[in-house]
Amino acid sequence: MLPFPYHVERWLPVKKGDFKDPGQKNAFFISLSQSITAFSINFVTIFLPFYIFKISPYPEKKTLLWIGAIMSINGILTAIASPLWGLFAHRVSPKMLYQRGQIAHAIFFFLMAFTTDIHMLFLLRFFQGMLGGVSTIGLILVSSSSSKEKVSSNIGLFQSFLTLGQLSGPPLGTIAAASLGYRNAFFCGSALLIISFILTQIIVSDVPKLPKGKKREKNRSLDRGIVFAFILCFIVQIQLVFLPSILPKVLETLNILGERALKTAGVVVMLYTVSTVIGTFIITRLTKRDRIIKVITFLIISGIFLQCTLSFTGGIVSFVVVRMLQTGIVSASIPLVISMFVRRQEGGVIGLLNASRFAGNAAGPMLASAIMAISGFKELCFIIGGLGCFALFFFRQSFKEGVLIDDV
Repeated sequence: MLPFPYHVERWLPVKKGDFKDPGQKNAFFISLSQSITAFSINFVTIFLPFYIFKISPYPEKKTLLWIGAIMSINGILTAIASPLWGLFAHRVSPKMLYQRGQIAHAIFFFLMAFTTDIHMLFLLRFFQGMLGGVSTIGLILVSSSSSKEKVSSNIGLFQSFLTLGQLSGPPLGTIAAASLGYRNAFFCGSALLIISFILTQIIVSDVPKLPKGKKREKNRSLDRGIVFAFILCFIVQIQLVFLPSILPKVLETLNILGERALKTAGVVVMLYTVSTVIGTFIITRLTKRDRIIKVITFLIISGIFLQCTLSFTGGIVSFVVVRMLQTGIVSASIPLVISMFVRRQEGGVIGLLNASRFAGNAAGPMLASAIMAISGFKELCFIIGGLGCFALFFFRQSFKEGVLIDDV
């Protein structure tokens, strides 16, 4: 019988011998650093609207418009900037780019602590959005540090740490703002980014600049594959993020109202966040490289089925169980799709695929709110499911010969 630690070690983020491998050590600590960075950047998400109300000289309706602009500009510019950051990795040291992004974010949060002008706050968020490609450089660092066999599981680890930071930052940021005040909360975000910078400087090894693209005969199938990989990741991200914007209305249909609905919403989001992190980690860790396309197909079909099933749940328990299963299964498809491309070491492609997450984050709530305004939850679920079918069909058509992109 195998000793007990063997069974535990299989499910740990890193195994005992992994730190003897510089690449595996790099991948783990880049993922940890990215988690701290994502935590810090999302630290302000919930309390920032309250801060804007506090400093705004405008009436309520105009202030709400400014809140929308200030909150959304960051995500929009991040989606645009992410591919550009990937291209920079062909010219500049990836580690240097990554650390400059961390320090710049820290400076912007420090400046926000002293900002009492709503227009200046918008400008700071604007420029901060241009630095959203830090996670793209993190992906490049992880993929360049990983062997061919380990790249899928390491990107899954990176995605799990990233998600953990993104989703744990907002509630803890709110606690910090309530107990320490807005200014000190901004200082906390800045300090955490400096800690992440120091961790990267001390432990993470640099990787070579990505090779400059060589002229080659144009492969239309390859280009089409990149486009439909982006669309597939975009639709999956919509599945993952569409719910919070319409959750009050959904809970109302389940006869959960008022203060109880607010508390329930927090628990629901927390539970499927946990399943997302766990599902991404386990599935990417178990998926063999030669079965990636088959696994992605299974995950997407399962996610579409569970997406449609959501509309038939009749109580809060069944709703939460189905949602947890859906997010836990479908979330792993994004790092698996990205892992098909990263070994080609084309920064623009990696950045483009990473941008699909930011674009989905922006589109998901808007799509859900718009459809719910003119129709109902069942129609919304089937529309999102239909988009998933469309994306999967064309994705599979691009890879019907079973060739992995980074082998081309």
